[in-house]
Amino acid sequence: MKITGIKTNIFSSRHSNAKRNWLIVRIQTDEGLEGIGESSMLSVDPIVNSLIQDWSENYLVGKDPLAGQVHWTRLHQDNLGRGGRLFSTVLSGIDIALWDLRGKILGVPVYQLLGGPFRDKLRVYANGWYTNPASPELIAEEAKKVVAMGYTAMKFDPFGKIAYTTISPEEAQLSVDRVAAVREAVGPNVDILIEVHARFNVYTAVGLAKRMEQYRPFWYEEPVSQENTNEMRQVRDKIDIPVATGERLYLKFPFFDLVKNEAVDILQPDICNAGGITELHKIGAMAESQHVMMAPHNTNSAVGTVASFHLDTSMPNFLIQEYHAEFYEPHYFEVVQGLPRQQNGYVDLPEGPGLGITLDDELLDRHPYMPLGMSERGI
Repeated sequence: MKITGIKTNIFSSRHSNAKRNWLIVRIQTDEGLEGIGESSMLSVDPIVNSLIQDWSENYLVGKDPLAGQVHWTRLHQDNLGRGGRLFSTVLSGIDIALWDLRGKILGVPVYQLLGGPFRDKLRVYANGWYTNPASPELIAEEAKKVVAMGYTAMKFDPFGKIAYTTISPEEAQLSVDRVAAVREAVGPNVDILIEVHARFNVYTAVGLAKRMEQYRPFWYEEPVSQENTNEMRQVRDKIDIPVATGERLYLKFPFFDLVKNEAVDILQPDICNAGGITELHKIGAMAESQHVMMAPHNTNSAVGTVASFHLDTSMPNFLIQEYHAEFYEPHYFEVVQGLPRQQNGYVDLPEGPGLGITLDDELLDRHPYMPLGMSERGI
């Protein structure tokens, strides 16, 4: 069997709290099998798409789809070992599609190719559920609805959209009040995850965390720039909340620095941006060596979500998975068949060979790419 080319779809979707473009990658073969992946970047998908076609024509066509690690390494090295989000996103979608294709060829789920499942269900947390910015009263009511849906963990950004580097006393108090309101609304047995979006300097991040510790956050995500390992370490050393980061880091190398320097408790690489299943599996093993947990970031389509599930169950140090699906209706469950639904805060493993999903081509064609400004993307 040989690879004959790559077909792509850029699918646009509109939701109450966000607008998205998702780039679906489809590796085709001379025997009719197709591998499905995702290379979404939200804002520059046409550029990603052009690079995918270039890499297909100049390298992938004619190659054996079973040689996934070879193709990953060659594509990385033939592009001068470039990192950065653009190149790693292109590589990610191709890699995911190759894993799906290999599973279909061999007739087994991707997680079996990764060594088998450590668990038969996966804990997920809700994101995309809240209004930002919102009053403490409003976000508390929204949080109650999330609990009623069955979730046992939820993430939100309590800091509004104005604060950067530092925060005014008024906004700081309002942020703490939002966290307090959510904790009171959901009770003691639901985990709340605090999203910071890398906006603060060290002393601001530490000061806010100290004020929020009494509400027992599950983690404190991207309190400072993820690219400054020293600052991340300073924050981790000074607060009593686990520190999570990694959604805006690409390939294994910066994750190694975080782990080596004991700057993080939880890593959050994105399967569609950080190098695909191949690279995240290595990042997970690296993290496991230092007892760091894995909680992959995910604002992707159902393709990236299902790919994350296969990776998650293969990792001994998996913690929890980000899950937007029920807040990205109506198209999220329609464009891809085979995505497990959340029940009581967990999802079952995907079924079937490869990723275990199929695409609705008609729906993909009816919702083509639409340009988005930064303010339109939402949470």
